Amino acid sequence: MGYEVSLNKAWGAIKNQDKKLKVKFINDEYDIDLVERAVLSRSCNVEAKDYYKILILHYVANSDNIEDISKDKWISFKELEGGKEYFQAFRKRAVEPILRKYGDDPRAIFERIGYLNAEKLDMGSAAISINVFPKIKVGLVLWEKDDEFAADCNIVFNSGIKYILPTEDAAVLGGIVASVL
Repeated sequence: MGYEVSLNKAWGAIKNQDKKLKVKFINDEYDIDLVERAVLSRSCNVEAKDYYKILILHYVANSDNIEDISKDKWISFKELEGGKEYFQAFRKRAVEPILRKYGDDPRAIFERIGYLNAEKLDMGSAAISINVFPKIKVGLVLWEKDDEFAADCNIVFNSGIKYILPTEDAAVLGGIVASVL
């Protein structure tokens, strides 16, 4: 069964009248065929993974809920609905892998800027903002260890995410971002 129920709900949530759409997601573009119920990666011309499809379809269904993200502020996962209760699982899934990879050298994350359509942020010891969707940004903030504190990391989102994706999707998105770093 897997993702079948979630995928059917996601397809059903799309109110768009166009039969074919496209959306940029992380560092790829995806073609969405609403008639065939297919989501294809343009870079490799293969069907997207089911959990990618769910994120993409939820984005397409809800992205019109916000217009302009230029004035968005950063929010933490804990500020999303149910985020406090799910934070430890989110930290294990998304934050800790980033911390394991970049904790000893936070500035090494800057090497991923060109690959991920990202930009530097003026936060922590090193930080970047990744445009994961046209209206959703994910910020990665790293702090290097010092005499008092261990290295740490936080993942933040532009506040508009709460109008586009459910908290579960934000958690999955954090894990995907961690995996592509």
